[in-house]
Amino acid sequence: MKRADAVLSDSGIFSRSEARKAIADGRVFADGKKIASPSEKINENAVITVDGKAINIEKYVYLMMNKPQGYICENGKENSVLSLVPKEYYRKGLFTVGRLDKDTEGLLLITNDGEFAHSVISPKKNIEKLYFAEVEREVVAADISAFANGFELKNGEKFAPAILEKGEGKTALVTVSEGRFHEVKRLFLLTGNAVLYLKRLKTGGLWLDMSLSAGQTRALTAEEKDLIFAK
Repeated sequence: MKRADAVLSDSGIFSRSEARKAIADGRVFADGKKIASPSEKINENAVITVDGKAINIEKYVYLMMNKPQGYICENGKENSVLSLVPKEYYRKGLFTVGRLDKDTEGLLLITNDGEFAHSVISPKKNIEKLYFAEVEREVVAADISAFANGFELKNGEKFAPAILEKGEGKTALVTVSEGRFHEVKRLFLLTGNAVLYLKRLKTGGLWLDMSLSAGQTRALTAEEKDLIFAK
């Protein structure tokens, strides 16, 4: 059991003061019963309605965003991707699962569940990510072979093998599993090529929902969460 105003504010839909006002105005019900006071204790599994509309008060959220260019995966910044998350999905402690560069688009997972995020980005899980890339020159057989063999730099840094597939013209598909900083861009640079445009299409078995416009976000279904870890 938890205070009604705390349950509402934790949902991200209201601040604590907004929650208290909504309750005072008689707009909030729990399992069909009007909440009389902000301090009233309610079950966190109760069906909560505000103005007759049910709201999601689940502790954790799991979101898919079609990340647009120009936004960063960092909290507290004006151009943070988190500023694009609709209020209905916002929770305290929300963060991105891994990162996409400022100029990279596509599938970005967002949550407030640290255990889930760790499972997705943990090297032990070996979850693959698929990217579409537009590059400076056409991919050739030698590039595909180099990606498949991996790279070891003079300073001892190593890049695990990756899958490179030639697309039409100067495009390619790249599958990586390490999730390192600027990984795809650095791999192309090691073959004397450069990325001009990059978009993440898939994480594990989960594809980007192409119906999402750039910057749009929606909740994952339970089945989609499972797909992330599917082999």
